[in-house]
Amino acid sequence: MLIGDELLSGSVKDLNSDYIIRSFSAVGYSVGEIRIIPDDRERIAEALRELAPRFEYVLSSGGIGPTHDDVTLEAAAAAFGVDLIDDPTMAAFLENHYGERMNDALRRMARVPAGADVGLNDGQVTWPLIRFRNLFILPGLPRALRDKVDRIIAKLEPIGEFATGEVFLTAYESDYVDWLNSFIERHADVSVGSYPYWENPEYRTRITVRSRDSQAVRRAIDELVSYVDAKGWLVRSTTDGFRSA
Repeated sequence: MLIGDELLSGSVKDLNSDYIIRSFSAVGYSVGEIRIIPDDRERIAEALRELAPRFEYVLSSGGIGPTHDDVTLEAAAAAFGVDLIDDPTMAAFLENHYGERMNDALRRMARVPAGADVGLNDGQVTWPLIRFRNLFILPGLPRALRDKVDRIIAKLEPIGEFATGEVFLTAYESDYVDWLNSFIERHADVSVGSYPYWENPEYRTRITVRSRDSQAVRRAIDELVSYVDAKGWLVRSTTDGFRSA
Protein backbone atom coordinates (compact mmCIF):
# COMPACT_ATOMS: atom_id res chain seq x y z
CA MET A 1 0.00 0.00 0.00
CA LEU A 2 1.62 3.23 -1.20
CA ILE A 3 0.68 6.35 0.76
CA GLY A 4 1.08 9.96 -0.33
CA ASP A 5 -0.73 12.80 -2.04
CA GLU A 6 2.44 13.36 -4.05
CA LEU A 7 2.02 9.96 -5.74
CA LEU A 8 -1.57 10.70 -6.73
CA SER A 9 -0.70 14.16 -8.01
CA GLY A 10 2.20 12.87 -10.10
CA SER A 11 4.74 15.09 -8.39
CA VAL A 12 6.64 11.99 -7.21
CA LYS A 13 7.06 8.82 -9.27
CA ASP A 14 6.45 5.46 -7.60
CA LEU A 15 9.73 3.55 -7.39
CA ASN A 16 8.74 1.22 -4.55
CA SER A 17 6.08 -1.18 -5.83
CA ASP A 18 8.35 -2.83 -8.39
CA TYR A 19 11.03 -3.49 -5.76
CA ILE A 20 8.49 -4.95 -3.34
CA ILE A 21 6.97 -7.23 -5.99
CA ARG A 22 10.32 -8.50 -7.24
CA SER A 23 11.70 -9.05 -3.73
CA PHE A 24 8.75 -11.06 -2.49
CA SER A 25 8.38 -13.00 -5.74
CA ALA A 26 12.02 -14.07 -5.49
CA VAL A 27 11.24 -16.06 -2.32
CA GLY A 28 7.93 -17.42 -3.56
CA TYR A 29 5.37 -14.93 -2.23
CA SER A 30 2.69 -13.56 -4.55
CA VAL A 31 1.73 -9.90 -4.28
CA GLY A 32 -2.06 -9.80 -4.33
CA GLU A 33 -2.73 -6.09 -4.55
CA ILE A 34 -1.10 -2.65 -4.79
CA ARG A 35 -3.01 0.45 -3.67
CA ILE A 36 -2.17 4.15 -3.68
CA ILE A 37 -3.83 6.01 -0.80
CA PRO A 38 -3.78 9.77 -0.08
CA ASP A 39 -2.43 11.25 3.16
CA ASP A 40 -5.78 10.86 4.87
CA ARG A 41 -6.14 9.08 8.23
CA GLU A 42 -9.57 7.64 7.55
CA ARG A 43 -8.70 6.41 4.07
CA ILE A 44 -5.51 4.76 5.32
CA ALA A 45 -7.27 3.18 8.30
CA GLU A 46 -10.09 1.92 6.09
CA ALA A 47 -7.64 0.30 3.69
CA LEU A 48 -5.68 -1.34 6.50
CA ARG A 49 -8.83 -2.78 8.08
CA GLU A 50 -9.80 -4.26 4.74
CA LEU A 51 -6.39 -5.59 3.68
CA ALA A 52 -5.03 -7.00 6.95
CA PRO A 53 -7.49 -9.94 7.19
CA ARG A 54 -7.12 -10.79 3.51
CA PHE A 55 -3.35 -11.16 3.24
CA GLU A 56 -0.56 -12.84 5.16
CA TYR A 57 1.44 -9.61 5.21
CA VAL A 58 0.58 -6.00 4.38
CA LEU A 59 3.28 -3.42 3.62
CA SER A 60 2.64 0.29 3.77
CA SER A 61 5.06 2.77 2.22
CA GLY A 62 5.17 6.43 3.23
CA GLY A 63 3.70 8.75 5.81
CA ILE A 64 5.90 8.00 8.83
CA GLY A 65 8.07 11.14 8.94
CA PRO A 66 7.87 14.24 11.16
CA THR A 67 5.62 16.46 9.03
CA HIS A 68 1.90 17.23 9.33
CA ASP A 69 0.85 14.85 6.55
CA ASP A 70 2.72 11.85 7.96
CA VAL A 71 -0.27 10.07 9.48
CA THR A 72 0.28 6.37 8.71
CA LEU A 73 1.13 5.36 12.27
CA GLU A 74 -1.89 7.23 13.63
CA ALA A 75 -4.08 5.59 11.02
CA ALA A 76 -2.75 2.11 11.85
CA ALA A 77 -3.59 2.61 15.52
CA ALA A 78 -7.07 3.89 14.67
CA ALA A 79 -7.67 1.03 12.23
CA PHE A 80 -7.36 -1.55 14.99
CA GLY A 81 -8.65 0.45 17.93
CA VAL A 82 -5.42 0.80 19.89
CA ASP A 83 -3.67 3.82 21.38
CA LEU A 84 -0.76 5.60 19.79
CA ILE A 85 2.00 5.44 22.40
CA ASP A 86 5.51 6.78 22.86
CA ASP A 87 7.82 3.81 22.33
CA PRO A 88 10.89 4.22 24.57
CA THR A 89 13.12 2.13 22.31
CA MET A 90 12.20 4.20 19.28
CA ALA A 91 12.58 7.43 21.26
CA ALA A 92 16.07 6.44 22.42
CA PHE A 93 17.06 5.58 18.88
CA LEU A 94 15.86 8.94 17.59
CA GLU A 95 17.66 10.85 20.36
CA ASN A 96 20.90 9.03 19.54
CA HIS A 97 20.46 9.42 15.80
CA TYR A 98 19.59 13.12 15.68
CA GLY A 99 21.55 14.35 18.69
CA GLU A 100 21.46 18.14 18.91
CA ARG A 101 19.06 18.33 15.97
CA MET A 102 16.35 16.55 17.97
CA ASN A 103 13.09 18.49 18.29
CA ASP A 104 9.39 17.88 18.97
CA ALA A 105 8.61 17.15 15.33
CA LEU A 106 11.23 14.41 15.21
CA ARG A 107 10.10 13.01 18.58
CA ARG A 108 6.69 12.52 16.99
CA MET A 109 8.17 9.62 15.02
CA ALA A 110 8.54 7.64 18.26
CA ARG A 111 4.74 7.37 18.55
CA VAL A 112 3.65 3.92 17.35
CA PRO A 113 0.50 1.80 17.75
CA ALA A 114 0.36 0.00 21.12
CA GLY A 115 1.68 -3.52 20.59
CA ALA A 116 3.92 -2.63 17.65
CA ASP A 117 7.36 -4.19 17.48
CA VAL A 118 10.23 -1.80 16.82
CA GLY A 119 12.91 -4.03 15.31
CA LEU A 120 16.33 -3.07 16.60
CA ASN A 121 17.74 -6.54 17.16
CA ASP A 122 18.53 -7.68 13.62
CA GLY A 123 22.18 -6.83 13.14
CA GLN A 124 23.41 -3.62 11.59
CA VAL A 125 20.30 -1.46 11.83
CA THR A 126 20.22 1.82 9.94
CA TRP A 127 16.65 2.56 11.03
CA PRO A 128 14.04 0.70 13.10
CA LEU A 129 11.70 -1.65 11.28
CA ILE A 130 8.18 -1.17 12.62
CA ARG A 131 5.83 -4.14 12.57
CA PHE A 132 2.28 -4.01 13.89
CA ARG A 133 0.41 -7.33 13.70
CA ASN A 134 0.82 -8.48 10.09
CA LEU A 135 1.54 -4.93 8.92
CA PHE A 136 5.02 -3.64 8.14
CA ILE A 137 5.03 0.17 8.26
CA LEU A 138 7.78 1.34 5.93
CA PRO A 139 9.17 4.72 4.80
CA GLY A 140 8.41 6.09 1.37
CA LEU A 141 11.98 7.10 0.50
CA PRO A 142 13.05 4.38 -1.98
CA ARG A 143 16.54 3.82 -0.55
CA ALA A 144 15.16 3.49 2.99
CA LEU A 145 12.30 1.26 1.87
CA ARG A 146 14.64 -1.12 0.06
CA ASP A 147 16.70 -1.55 3.22
CA LYS A 148 13.55 -2.47 5.16
CA VAL A 149 12.23 -4.81 2.47
CA ASP A 150 15.58 -6.62 2.37
CA ARG A 151 15.41 -7.08 6.14
CA ILE A 152 11.86 -8.42 5.94
CA ILE A 153 12.79 -10.86 3.19
CA ALA A 154 15.77 -12.09 5.24
CA LYS A 155 13.37 -13.04 8.04
CA LEU A 156 10.83 -14.86 5.86
CA GLU A 157 10.86 -18.57 5.20
CA PRO A 158 11.19 -19.01 1.41
CA ILE A 159 8.30 -20.97 -0.03
CA GLY A 160 9.84 -21.75 -3.43
CA GLU A 161 10.82 -19.60 -6.36
CA PHE A 162 8.50 -19.15 -9.30
CA ALA A 163 9.41 -20.63 -12.67
CA THR A 164 8.45 -18.42 -15.59
CA GLY A 165 8.43 -19.21 -19.28
CA GLU A 166 7.81 -16.79 -22.13
CA VAL A 167 6.76 -17.12 -25.75
CA PHE A 168 7.11 -14.20 -28.17
CA LEU A 169 5.00 -14.27 -31.33
CA THR A 170 4.10 -12.21 -34.38
CA ALA A 171 0.34 -12.72 -34.03
CA TYR A 172 -2.10 -10.26 -32.52
CA GLU A 173 -4.01 -11.25 -29.37
CA SER A 174 -7.26 -11.39 -31.35
CA ASP A 175 -5.72 -14.09 -33.57
CA TYR A 176 -5.48 -16.64 -30.78
CA VAL A 177 -7.80 -15.52 -27.98
CA ASP A 178 -10.24 -18.47 -28.32
CA TRP A 179 -7.41 -20.99 -28.34
CA LEU A 180 -5.73 -19.27 -25.39
CA ASN A 181 -8.92 -19.50 -23.33
CA SER A 182 -9.07 -23.24 -23.86
CA PHE A 183 -5.32 -23.49 -23.16
CA ILE A 184 -5.81 -21.77 -19.80
CA GLU A 185 -8.56 -24.26 -18.89
CA ARG A 186 -6.21 -27.17 -19.69
CA HIS A 187 -3.40 -25.68 -17.61
CA ALA A 188 -5.17 -24.55 -14.45
CA ASP A 189 -1.98 -25.20 -12.43
CA VAL A 190 -0.17 -22.21 -13.98
CA SER A 191 -0.82 -18.49 -14.29
CA VAL A 192 -0.98 -17.24 -17.89
CA GLY A 193 -0.58 -13.68 -19.16
CA SER A 194 -0.85 -12.24 -22.67
CA TYR A 195 0.61 -8.81 -23.45
CA PRO A 196 0.47 -6.80 -26.71
CA TYR A 197 3.39 -4.78 -28.08
CA TRP A 198 2.10 -2.41 -30.72
CA GLU A 199 5.37 -0.77 -31.74
CA ASN A 200 7.88 -3.61 -31.41
CA PRO A 201 9.35 -4.52 -34.81
CA GLU A 202 10.21 -8.09 -33.76
CA TYR A 203 7.02 -9.39 -32.13
CA ARG A 204 3.44 -8.30 -31.48
CA THR A 205 2.61 -10.23 -28.30
CA ARG A 206 4.29 -11.99 -25.39
CA ILE A 207 2.64 -14.86 -23.54
CA THR A 208 3.94 -15.70 -20.05
CA VAL A 209 3.44 -18.81 -17.94
CA ARG A 210 4.23 -18.76 -14.22
CA SER A 211 4.05 -21.29 -11.38
CA ARG A 212 6.09 -22.72 -8.52
CA ASP A 213 5.81 -26.06 -10.36
CA SER A 214 8.55 -25.88 -13.01
CA GLN A 215 7.30 -29.03 -14.72
CA ALA A 216 3.83 -27.54 -15.09
CA VAL A 217 5.41 -24.46 -16.66
CA ARG A 218 7.41 -26.60 -19.08
CA ARG A 219 4.34 -28.59 -20.13
CA ALA A 220 2.43 -25.40 -20.79
CA ILE A 221 5.28 -23.73 -22.66
CA ASP A 222 5.83 -26.83 -24.81
CA GLU A 223 2.19 -26.78 -25.87
CA LEU A 224 2.32 -23.04 -26.54
CA VAL A 225 5.45 -23.35 -28.66
CA SER A 226 3.99 -26.25 -30.63
CA TYR A 227 0.82 -24.30 -31.39
CA VAL A 228 2.36 -20.96 -32.37
CA ASP A 229 5.17 -22.61 -34.33
CA ALA A 230 2.63 -24.54 -36.41
CA LYS A 231 0.89 -21.23 -37.12
CA GLY A 232 4.15 -19.63 -38.21
CA TRP A 233 4.00 -17.06 -35.41
CA LEU A 234 6.91 -18.12 -33.21
CA VAL A 235 9.73 -15.61 -32.68
CA ARG A 236 11.43 -17.16 -29.65
CA SER A 237 10.68 -18.77 -26.28
CA THR A 238 12.35 -19.62 -22.97
CA THR A 239 11.71 -23.35 -23.17
CA ASP A 240 15.42 -24.14 -22.80
CA GLY A 241 15.60 -22.65 -19.31
CA PHE A 242 13.42 -20.81 -16.84
CA ARG A 243 14.17 -17.54 -15.17
CA SER A 244 12.97 -16.95 -11.63
CA ALA A 245 10.39 -14.19 -11.32
